[in-house]
Amino acid sequence: MEELYAGLFRAMNRFGKLRIGELFSDMTKSDGMMLWAISQLNQEKNNGRATVSELAEKLHTQNSAVSRTLKNLEDHGWICRMTDPKDRRNTCVALTESGEDMQQNMTCTMQEFGRAVISQMDEQDLKKLIVCLDELYDIAAEEIEKRSMRNRKEGQHGKDF
Repeated sequence: MEELYAGLFRAMNRFGKLRIGELFSDMTKSDGMMLWAISQLNQEKNNGRATVSELAEKLHTQNSAVSRTLKNLEDHGWICRMTDPKDRRNTCVALTESGEDMQQNMTCTMQEFGRAVISQMDEQDLKKLIVCLDELYDIAAEEIEKRSMRNRKEGQHGKDF
């Protein structure tokens, strides 16, 4: 079982080491993820503006990290920031025309890359892999929730781990 565990996490870790950023010469991985998140939130909200805190929540990161990345995107002319007219304490972020073009380019590039990779694998194997990965994710998420609840209960009783 230890060998399976080690093999699974070694294989999963390798995906994190892929240098996808090399497909995009003008941006970092953080830049790309932020452009994607802005685009997604703006579509969901239908007003073309995402707040810094919404971006931090979507990307599971801190507001300060979002702000640093936004500065880089702003320097490239891909986003603009403005004060939220409904709540002046919030900063809203929108893609510029150049940012929308970059986001579209990123999407096309990633789709082409994905098709090129997938076309080299057997369709049935891919379908099995998707089912297995979905199942693995569900089991892992459930296990994290169980352990998180247990840790919260132990914390309520003053136990440290």
